Formats: sequence, structure tokens, C-alpha cells
Amino acid sequence: MDISELPIGEDAKRELEKAGFKTLYPPQEQAVREGLFDGENLLLAVPTASGKTLVAQLAAIHKLEREGGKTVYLVPLRAIAWEKYVDFNILREVEGRNGKIRVALATGDYDSKAEELADYDVIVATYEKFDSIIRHRPRWINEVNLIVFDEIHYIDSQDRGPGIETLVSFTKAILPRAQLIALSATVSNADEVAKWLGAKCIISEWRPVSLREGVFHDGKIFFKDGEIVELKDDFEEPLHSLLAYSLKNGGQALFFVETRKRTVYLARKLSSISYLHLSESEKKRLKELAREIRENSESTIIGEDLANVFEKGVAFHHAGLTSFQRRIVEDAFRERILKVITATPTLAAGVNLPARVVCVTSVNRFDPETHTSSMISVMEYKQMAGRAGRPRYDKFGEAIIYARNEREIDYLMAKYIESTAEPVESKLGLGTYFSTAILASVASGIAFDVKSILEVFKNTLYYTQKGRGVSNRVKRVLKMLVEDGLIIRKNGFLEATTLGRRISELYISPSTGILFVKGLKDKPQAFTEISGLHLICMSPDMRPKFSITGSTENAVIEFVSKHERELYLDFEDVNPMETYKTLTALWMWINEYSEDDIYLKLGVEPGDLYACKETAQWLAYSAKEIARLVKDHEAFKSLEELEARIEYGVKPELLELVSSLEGVGRVRARRLFNYGFKRLSDIASASVSELSSIPGIGQKLALNIKKEAGGIIHREEWKKRSKRESFQTSLVEFND
Repeated sequence: MDISELPIGEDAKRELEKAGFKTLYPPQEQAVREGLFDGENLLLAVPTASGKTLVAQLAAIHKLEREGGKTVYLVPLRAIAWEKYVDFNILREVEGRNGKIRVALATGDYDSKAEELADYDVIVATYEKFDSIIRHRPRWINEVNLIVFDEIHYIDSQDRGPGIETLVSFTKAILPRAQLIALSATVSNADEVAKWLGAKCIISEWRPVSLREGVFHDGKIFFKDGEIVELKDDFEEPLHSLLAYSLKNGGQALFFVETRKRTVYLARKLSSISYLHLSESEKKRLKELAREIRENSESTIIGEDLANVFEKGVAFHHAGLTSFQRRIVEDAFRERILKVITATPTLAAGVNLPARVVCVTSVNRFDPETHTSSMISVMEYKQMAGRAGRPRYDKFGEAIIYARNEREIDYLMAKYIESTAEPVESKLGLGTYFSTAILASVASGIAFDVKSILEVFKNTLYYTQKGRGVSNRVKRVLKMLVEDGLIIRKNGFLEATTLGRRISELYISPSTGILFVKGLKDKPQAFTEISGLHLICMSPDMRPKFSITGSTENAVIEFVSKHERELYLDFEDVNPMETYKTLTALWMWINEYSEDDIYLKLGVEPGDLYACKETAQWLAYSAKEIARLVKDHEAFKSLEELEARIEYGVKPELLELVSSLEGVGRVRARRLFNYGFKRLSDIASASVSELSSIPGIGQKLALNIKKEAGGIIHREEWKKRSKRESFQTSLVEFND
């Protein structure tokens, strides 16, 4: 079936064809035949790169052309959200019922009605963001007539699964007429999930690039179909031979390993092989990008490690890297100048980075929280294997598991390659998710009595799979929420109290909200920045928390012993040492310790620190809002400052500079301060030459920050910049 045959406008067909879409893949054609354009709910369980996103784009185009309204495309990770935002931006020249299609990206900020999204037709968001939007019930929410649940198998995740599952239930309650499309590459029980969604099920094994799976041992690849390929390159290291095989004729490779340290170690080992496959132009470009990595990495240790291997055509990738570092690795791999990535399994569930060969070097996965190693699931292996094969570049992709000995060959073949992924199972029954869902359903007006709460839960996969006992559990948790003062019974109906409603709007769990109320009431002897950090780090919503190791325990104990008067010593904490280590890392961050200092002292890598910082900032904001609610003005001011310091990683005196000047982070702000430029007025009255003489502040940045600070840029200063950069500027920017 050709794009030209579809019931969409000519401008839409033109834009899709410009983007390279001409003929539908078999799963896409099946979706059309099953009612994609008739408003049918659909679940597509089809392999990676088989065109799931285009199915959603076609449905969105049809809806926006015929009905108007809004499309919401939901993903579990921010990195995927950005990818999908780029994908949907090809529709900007398409004419919908309300004009040209406008696309918005929505992530973060969990305390907003998001009314600014009213002007957009397609909203790409994370599940958490849309969940928070639903709780605020913006005026435009009823305009949503198409919702896409991407990576729906994340319902099986203990972290994100319960939130996604309740969001689906809320969505079905609030928007009963909206068309639902769920997408996944790995759902073995797709029929069961489709039944829960009320959707038709489309299952396909078709891939645009065929997949060969096998086990590698002793220089040979034993493929599932019985073929045995003997590698001819005579390297002492087996993985060197496999890499050389992978990179022939312009190939690329992904090597999945067990731990972060192993990604760095293996990248170094493989760099001698990857370097041999680089052209001179690729070497030059990689050297330029390596310089960017060094210049933009506050952590010189990790930045230098990455830049060194990057120059040789290989990179490591894990959650400990900063978002900038991960993005530059991903972009270079997509450009095909980077030949190899060594990664932890988390990459397989994230961004789309296909390679000719995917090698799973270990079927074990290390858990940094428990410090234990366990075997990966078949679903995780299938996610990794699905990355094999680059459309437009490869005739087939190869997914290979590395066997340590001959005995493992048959075992790995049977356990992973010849098996189907485990069924997706609800995780809603774990932890405090029940109480969060019940409070949210009442606070947002979805439910108003026990019966309607039960209706919400009957729309969950949890009820479909484990229906018995749900009623008793709902009643038990509801009783606790009433006792905690978050829900009241009034005239036979249930209502959220002011506190309960605010906790739900803030997108924190009831247990975290109650902890904040108690912590503000029963403060330590001295309520300081450390007290505020301890309060948010104790909360159940604080993730990630950093586990204690032998090498970091003494540093944490020493820190805690110095600040006992500022800590909540009488509060229950399941993992106090993890809380204390997380507190110590955040305290070092807001007191301007470098990323290298934090890494060397606590073993916390920059990416983990930033993830922790983002959660801590949200929790500091939430604690501040609870302080506002209980009218604790002193705590409100303290937490407001703490929130800003967590965001920027600075001491209080730098907040004016870092929050007002674009391009001036905490390092440059400290340099400005130390050179006597302590306020915006100091910068506004300084000359550009004075500012540009400060290390790290070039003339371009000096001009920009002086302008932002409200200073007047004189003609001579603009001329100097104009002469250096040969650019034109408007006459209105000149002032004498």
C-alpha cells in the first residue's frame, strides 16, 4: 500500500514522501486495515524499526485534518521524547482543521496546569508529565482525541510501571472517546494487554532488516539456523575478532556489558581495532568532537576518559554520563563516524541506535542498589537484540551472545535466543502506588466514592491479572488516607482535603507529603540547608539514592557526625546510610564541590548526580509548597533558596548571577564573583574588556552577559566583536 492511497491530505502525503516514506511496511498496512483511520484502539507488538511511529503519525494527521482536537504521544524517557518530537516536526507544514500542525515537547515541571499547551495540536510528553497534567485538569484536556502509549511494556517496570498503568486507567475514565494506540517491540502476552486496553491486537515478526541471532565462542558464531561462521581475523582477544568482523564494509557495533566500569574498560580495549576502520576525515571530525567533550565536561576524569576513546572511534555509554556526553555519543553514532559503543543494558530500552552487530558480552546485570548481579530477562535480551540491523545500510543485523565456555553455547541458545520474552505483568501492587492512585483519583475528580474508585482500578492491568482482593485493599488504603487527613467523607461522598489535593498536584506520594508535614512540625535543633536536604532525601520519592560502599562509608559517617544537630534523628528511615550518602552528595553539589571531587570522594558519577539533583529540586519545591500551605514562612524561605541552590549547584551568593545570565554556569559565576563582579549591576557597569579578561569569559560571552545584566554596549565594543566574527548587527543595538 502506497502513502498516496491513504485518506490524508495531499500536503501531508507530500511531507511524508519528502521524509522518505513512500510505501507502507506490512505491520503499518495491517494497522490501516484494522481500523487505524476509523478510530479503532490498536496495540502494535512489532519489532524495532518496523514503523510503529509512522502509524501514530498517520493517525494524528487523519484526526487533525478531519476532527481537529489534540494528539498526545507518551513515552517513558526524556531522551525518547526528544526523538519523537523531532519525528513529529515533519508535520509542521501539514494543514490540519485548525491551521498548520503545531508540535510541543512537554517534560519536567510536575506542578503546572500546562495551559500553554492549549495552542498546540501534537503534544509529545513523558508519562509522568502527562500524569501531572491530568491531575491539574487544564481546560484543553477534553480536546484530546488520540493518545499514543509508546513502549507500553514499561508497565512491567517496578519504577515506572505503576504510574503508567494508573495513567492509562485515568485516561480511559477522563477521555472515554479518545482513540488509544499502544506500541511495543516486546509484549509476549499482547492479547492480554490488548484486551485490557480494549484494543485490537496487531502482532508481527516482520522487520525491514532481517535478524540473525547466534552465540559466539572460540572464534566461531553459532547461528540459530544452524550456520557456523568462523572468524578469520587472528586476534588474541576474541572480542577484537568479533569487532573486526562487525566493522567490515562500513558496519557498526554495540557491545552490551554488565557494569559501567566494564564499559570503560572494554571501550579502551576495542579502540585499537575501531581506529583501524576510520578514514582520515572521520579521524579529524572525531578529534573535534573529543575536544568539545573535554571543553564541556566539568568532570575532567570522566570527560577525559570518554574523549580519549572517542578519538579512536569508540565510546562508552551509561547513566553516569551527563546528558551532553550521551547526546554527543548518540549523534556521532547516528552519523556513522563513531563505530562502536560499549553500553550497559539501559541503552537498549532507551534511544534508537541501530547497529549492524549487537553483542551481549554478559547475560548478567549488576544492580548498584543491592550490589548484586543477576541474569537479565529474556525481554531485556530481546530489547538489545532488536537494535541489530540498520535500515538503509544493512541487509541483515546480527545479535550475538558471547559464551565464556563451550558448555554455555547450548544453554544461551535455549535460554535467550530460542525463547519468547516473559509476559508483561502489572507492578501496581508494589510499594505505595495504591495510595498514590487512590488520592489522585479523588483529588482530580475522577472518583467520588468507593464504587467509583473501584471502577478506576477495574480499568487497570492489575485487576485484569489479579482481580481478587482489590476491593479489600482499596478500602484499607482509603481508611489510611482518611486517618492521615488527606481525604474526608462529606455528605456521603469522598473529597480530597486542601492538603491531599496539594500533595496530588505536586505529584508526590501521600507518604512523602505526610513526611514533609511532620518534618516541618518537628524540626531538628537547627533547621539549616542540611536539614532541608535530609528531609527530602528521607522521602520515599527520592530516587536515585546512592548505596554505601566500603570506600565511601567513612566519608559519609564523618559528614553525619559533624551535623547531628541539623539532622532528623527521630524519623524512621529504611535505608539511613543511603539517605546520608545522597544528602552528602547534594550538600557537596550546592557548596560548589567539583564533579571530580564528588566522584573521587563518594563514587557518584555526573549523570547520577544530575538525576539525583533533578529529583531533589522537585522535592525541595514540593516541600516549599507544603511549608506555604502550613504557613511556615521561615521554612518556606529556606526551602525556596535550597531549591534554587540545588538547581544551579552554588552557594547563596552566586544565585543572582547563575539565575540571570545565560551561558554562565556555576564555574564561570564563581570566577566572576572572585574577580569582584558580585551582582548584575557590577557586570552592567563593567567594560567588555574587563569581563573578557576573566578566564573562561571570552569576548562573545562578555558582550552577552553585559547586555543581559542591563549594561550599555558601546559602538567600539560591538565593532571589535564584528571585526573578529564578521557578522552584521542592527543599528538599534548600537548605543553611544
